[in-house]
Amino acid sequence: MKKTFLLIFLLAFLINAFAQGKMVSGVVTSASDGTTLPGVNISVKGTTKGTVSDIDGKYSLEVAEGDVLLFSFIGMKTQEVKVGASAVLDVAMAADALGLDEVVVTGAGALTKKKQLGNAISTIPAIDIQESGAISVGSALSGKLAGAQVMQNSGNPSGGISVRLRGASTVLGSSDPLYIIDGVVVNNESRELINLGGYTQNRLVDIEPQDIERVEVIKGAAAAAIYGSRASNGVVQIWTKRGSSERLDINVNSQLSVSEVRKTLPYNDVNLIWDGDGTTSTNADGTPVKRYNYQDLIFHTAVGTKNYVSLSRAKGDTKYFFSASHFDNEGIVNGTNFKRTTARLRIDDKLTSWMDMSVGTSISYNTSQNQFNNEDFNYGLLTSLLFADNSVDMRPTDGVYPSFGWITNIQEAIDLVDAQQINKRAITDFKLALHPFKGFSMDYTFGYDYSNSLGKLYVPVGFNTTPQGVSQKESLDEMKLNNDLNARYMFNINEDIVSTTAAGYSLQYEKYQILSLSAENLIPAVESSNAGTVTGRNDYMAEKSIRGYYLQQTFGYKDKLFLTGAIRVDESSVFGDDERRQTYPKVSGSYVVSDNDFWKESSFGNIVNTFKLRSSWGQAGNMTAIEAYDRYTNYSTVSIDGTTGLIKPSTLGNKDVKPERQTEFEVGTDLEFLSGRLGLEMTYYKQDIEDLLLERTLSPSTGAEYRVENVGTMTNKGFELLLKAAVIQKKDLNWDLTATFSTNKNKVDGIEGDIITYAWGESAAKNGYPLGVFYGYYYARNDDGSLLLTADGLPQREKGHYENNEPVSERDANGQPTGENLKKVIGDPNPDFIASLINEVRYKKWSFRVQFDAVQGYDVISWDKRILNRYAGGDGYAKELRGDRPKGWGVAEYSIYDSFIEDGSFVKLRELSLGYRIKPAVDWCESIKLSLTGRNLFSFDNYYGMDPEVNREGQSNVVRGNDMANVPIPRTIIFGVNVNF
Repeated sequence: MKKTFLLIFLLAFLINAFAQGKMVSGVVTSASDGTTLPGVNISVKGTTKGTVSDIDGKYSLEVAEGDVLLFSFIGMKTQEVKVGASAVLDVAMAADALGLDEVVVTGAGALTKKKQLGNAISTIPAIDIQESGAISVGSALSGKLAGAQVMQNSGNPSGGISVRLRGASTVLGSSDPLYIIDGVVVNNESRELINLGGYTQNRLVDIEPQDIERVEVIKGAAAAAIYGSRASNGVVQIWTKRGSSERLDINVNSQLSVSEVRKTLPYNDVNLIWDGDGTTSTNADGTPVKRYNYQDLIFHTAVGTKNYVSLSRAKGDTKYFFSASHFDNEGIVNGTNFKRTTARLRIDDKLTSWMDMSVGTSISYNTSQNQFNNEDFNYGLLTSLLFADNSVDMRPTDGVYPSFGWITNIQEAIDLVDAQQINKRAITDFKLALHPFKGFSMDYTFGYDYSNSLGKLYVPVGFNTTPQGVSQKESLDEMKLNNDLNARYMFNINEDIVSTTAAGYSLQYEKYQILSLSAENLIPAVESSNAGTVTGRNDYMAEKSIRGYYLQQTFGYKDKLFLTGAIRVDESSVFGDDERRQTYPKVSGSYVVSDNDFWKESSFGNIVNTFKLRSSWGQAGNMTAIEAYDRYTNYSTVSIDGTTGLIKPSTLGNKDVKPERQTEFEVGTDLEFLSGRLGLEMTYYKQDIEDLLLERTLSPSTGAEYRVENVGTMTNKGFELLLKAAVIQKKDLNWDLTATFSTNKNKVDGIEGDIITYAWGESAAKNGYPLGVFYGYYYARNDDGSLLLTADGLPQREKGHYENNEPVSERDANGQPTGENLKKVIGDPNPDFIASLINEVRYKKWSFRVQFDAVQGYDVISWDKRILNRYAGGDGYAKELRGDRPKGWGVAEYSIYDSFIEDGSFVKLRELSLGYRIKPAVDWCESIKLSLTGRNLFSFDNYYGMDPEVNREGQSNVVRGNDMANVPIPRTIIFGVNVNF
C-alpha cells in the first residue's frame, strides 16, 4: 500500500513539476440585489485548494487554466466557473434557501455538494454563532437545528450543555454527538471533579465562539456510519477561521454584559410562627416573627466583559490567522464567576502546486468559582434556601454566623467556602493535503487534544456544619490523539456518469488519569490536605484505542441522481477479542427530480423550482456505555490497619460484551419555491438500537449484584421540518425567516425485571416507555378523579398490589386504600416536540434578529416544590399558617411524587439583537459595528420553579428534567463594539 502511494506521488511530481499556475481574482455578489458577499468559499473542484472572499466580496486564488472553481455560500446556489485566459472572474450568486448546492465536508474529509447526500445535514454560519451572545459553542446551537434538543442544564457562568440529536441512543452511556474541530476528534466530556451537586461543564466551553467559521451537523446513523462506533449520536463538525484576504485584516471586539435572575422561588412571607413544636398547634396559635427572603443573599446582578482580537492575511502561498481573547463573567449567584483566556493560530501554506499544508493550535486557560449544592457536608446555598426556616437573619453578628443545625448558613458559605475549578487545554492539528493529478486527492490529519483540570474545595475550620474543616483536590489529565488518512478519486466514466471513490484509515488513542485527595480535621487557616486527616484518596488511569477502515463509492448521473454505498470496520480496545471488530454498512441515494427537462418545462416546475428526494440506511455503534476496563471484574482496594486489601465488586465483568448497534432508516424531501427564496426540508427517521447495554441482576450465589450485558433494545422515531424564507430581498431591505419543528418518540424494551431506576429512584428505564420517565408514588383518587382524603382530610398515596408489573388499587371496608404503597409512571421528561422561530431583518446599516425556542409536552419533577410545600421557609407552609389549607397537608404530600410533577413546557425569547454598522471614510478602518444583544430575556411558561430548562444531574443521559436547588439560566444583556481594520 505504501509503495503504491509513493509511486503515485512520484509520478504526479514528474507530471506537475513544470506546470505553471496563475492568479485569478474577482468580486462575488448577490444576483438579486447586487450586494457583495463576504465569506464565500472558493475552491478548485476536486482538490482542497481554496480561499474565502473578504468583507467587500473580493477574492484571489492561484489556479491553472482549465480548472473549475466552486463558489459556495450559505443561502446561495453553488456556482461552477471554468478558468479561462482571463485573470478576472466576477460571479453573481443566486438564492438557494436550503443550500442544496452548498459544499459541505463529509466523513471522507472531502468537499461534497449537499444535493448529493441522501441524508439531512445542517450548516450554521459564523454570524449565527457570534451574534447569539452565547458563552460556548454548544449553547449557541440552541434553536438553529431541526431535530436537535439543545438545553443548558445550569445557569452557572460555565453551565453545561446537553445536545441530543434525534433523542437518546443509550442507557448507560452518553447521547452526546461526536465533536470534531478542524479534523480533530475532541473531548467534550462533562466530568464532575469535586461533588458540585450536578454542576458540570462541557469542555466545549474552552473554545472561543468568535473563532468559529461554521458548524456542520450530521444527525443520522447513515451519515455518521463512516465515523463508526464514535458517531452513533451524530457528528458536530466545527471549522475555525483561516486567513483569506491579501490585505491584513484586524478585528477587535469588546463586550460588556449584565446578567440577572429572571424569576425567583416563592417563599414564606407570613410573619407568624407556630408556638411550641407546631405539631399540635392550630392555625390561630402563633407568635409574630419577621420573615426573610434568603434569595436576596444568594442572587445579585452580575457583570461580565469580553475582549477579542484577530489578525488574518493571505500572502502569496501562505495564509495565517491569529486570535486572542479574554472573557471574565460573574455568575448571578454571589461568589461565582467564570474566566477564560484563549489564543489560536492557523497557518495554511502551499508547498508545491500539488501539496498543501495546514497547521493549527489553540490554547485556553479558564477558571470557575463555584458554590456547591452537595449533600455530603450540607453547605449548598440553594439547598439551604429550600430547607431553612426563614425566620432568622443569616448575616453574622459581631463576626459570628447564626447556626441552622444541619443546614448551611447561606451567608457563611458565600463568605468562607472556596470551591473552584481550573482548566488548561491545548488542541493542535496538522494536515497535509495532496492533489497530484486531476481527480485524485489524499490528506493526512494528525490531531492532539490535551487538557488538565483541577478541582479544589476548602471549607475552613469552625464552619457551622463542618467545624472540623474540609480540604479536597482532584486533578484530571486527558489526552486524545487521532490519525486520519483519506484518499479520494473522482473521474468521469462517460459524459453522464461520475464515479467518486473514497477510502480511509483512522487510529485514535485516549488516555486519562485521575488523582484525588480529601482530608478533614484541618489545622486552622491552612487549606492544604496535608494539614488534616486524610479521609479519601484515588489514583486511576485508563487507556483505550480505536482504529477503523472505510470504503465509500458514489455514482452520480447527470448531476441529479446519486447513489452511495459505504462500509466501515471498527476495532476498539474497550471490548473483548471476540467482539472487538465490528462492521457498519451504509447506503444512500438522492434524486433531484427538478433537474429533469420535463419538470423545468412544466407549469408545476415554475412553482416548485427544486424538488429533491433522498433516503438513507446505515448502521453505527456506541462504545460510551462502558469504560476502558469494564469488561473485567475489577476489585477495589481498602485500607485495614494500614494494610491494603481487596474487596469484591458489585458488578462482574463480561468479556463477551459488544458495542450497542444502531440501525437507522431516513427518508426526506427538499423543496424550493419562488426562485430559491423559500425552502422546505422534511425528514422522517426510525432508529432501532439493539444489543443495548444494561445492568442485569445476578443470583446472590454469584457473589455480585450485576453484570453488564447486551440485553435491551431501544427505538426512536421522529419527524423534522425546516423552513427557510427570504421574505424580502431588496438592496436596502432584507428579511430572512427560519423555522424548525421536530418530534421524537423513544421507547425502551428488553429490560430484565421490567424496570431499572436511577438517581433517587424516580427516574427510570422501563419496558414500553421512553427513557428517563418519572416513576413514583401517586395520589389515591376517587372514581371521579378527585383526591381520596384520609379521615383527617389530608391527601394520601395509592395502595394495592401489582399484576404483570402494573399497579392495581385496593380499598378496605371504609373505602380507604389498603395494601402496599404503589408506584407507576407519573411523568415524562421527553418533550412532545421542539420548535424555533428566527427572524433576521437588515435595513441599510441596521440589523435586527429575534429567536424564540419552544419545548412542549415536557414534564419536570420539581424537588423545589416538594420541599417548599412542606418546610417552614416555603410558600406551602405559608398557606397552612394563613389557614388556606389544612395543617399537615405539605407533610402528607411530601411522599406523593405525583404532587410535584410539573408541566415544564416553555417558549423562550432566546436571542434578541440589534446592530448598527458604520463604514468610516478612512482607509485604515473597514467598519465599526455597535450591537445590543439580549439572551434568555423571557420565558413563557406555567412552571412553579425558577427555570424548567435546568437539570440537577447535569448532562446525565437518563436523569432528565430534575429540578432541585438549580441555578436558573439568567437574563443577559450584552453591549458590543466590533471594529474591522
